[in-house]
Amino acid sequence: MGDPQGRDPQATARLQLTLRVHEQSVPIDLSIPDRPVRLDELLPALREMDDRLIDAAVAHTAAKGENVSCAKGCSACCRAQPVPVTAPEAYALARLVERLPEPRGKAVRAAFAANVARIREAGLYETYMQRDPALTRDEARILARRYMALKLACPFLADDACSIYAERPFVCRQYLVTSPPWLCDSPLDAAVQPIPMPAAFATAMLEAGQALTGEAQYTVPLALALDCAQAKRIEMEKTGPAKPAFETIVRRALK
Repeated sequence: MGDPQGRDPQATARLQLTLRVHEQSVPIDLSIPDRPVRLDELLPALREMDDRLIDAAVAHTAAKGENVSCAKGCSACCRAQPVPVTAPEAYALARLVERLPEPRGKAVRAAFAANVARIREAGLYETYMQRDPALTRDEARILARRYMALKLACPFLADDACSIYAERPFVCRQYLVTSPPWLCDSPLDAAVQPIPMPAAFATAMLEAGQALTGEAQYTVPLALALDCAQAKRIEMEKTGPAKPAFETIVRRALK
């Protein structure tokens, strides 16, 4: 079905801006859809911006003599950690899974189903899917420990590498450490040294989702992304003007 106002669904608007990261200017030139969009449709541009900011943060860290220790084959964070994703990211991942060719799609869906079954058996499903807004930081850590004890590998992990690298969630992009990789096996107890990131896009996306839907937004473990996308499908299919939404998310991410 075409746009009722006759707008080209492929039309884009160009945005140019310069941000400051550790006193360095980071010029950013990207395009966003020029029409009403779902929040997940803004993810490609937000990821592009995030990558530029992350590169600047990594360069700043390297200039101080500290190098990122993460590398292909180092997949501790993909093999047990909850990997929190926002609802728009969960919806984007569900759409990605729908596009996967067979038999890869079947294998990924089976991996998701197996993880969900384990989460249900552990009594954690409802806790994550129906988040208690009064959950304290200490309670969240206890919850994370219970989750990590399940040792659930990300359904997109293949040969110790991310099979959806370009479309991986914000938390995956931003989790870069300078400490020894093996410390990531026990991130709640070990002295893991993450690189400070200049923007909080996941938090900003939660706030944008709440503004658009009128409902409180929380992250879920990536393993529950397909279930989250299904549960929140109606909310996530709501649309709004692209440019104001994008600018609002960026402002909130950088504040």
